[in-house]
Amino acid sequence: MKRIKLNFAAMAFLLGTGVAVASTAQTANAKWHFDGSKYVEVTGNYSCESSADQCTRTYPAGQNPNLNPDGYISQELGIFAQ
Repeated sequence: MKRIKLNFAAMAFLLGTGVAVASTAQTANAKWHFDGSKYVEVTGNYSCESSADQCTRTYPAGQNPNLNPDGYISQELGIFAQ
């Protein structure tokens, strides 16, 4: 009987831990455009016209590329238009 109780306790702990991890809010990554002097967060619709220039970069949530431009997740090439 004691072993069954321990098994149920272990299962409850693992299930509770899994639910807690799964329900943690994930913040979205942010897309930024470099306007020539500083990065500006992209909001709304935009397009990247054909070019080899940097159009936008996606950074992890909470990272301000004006303070640390390294470590971007992805980059779009083109001329930014909004």
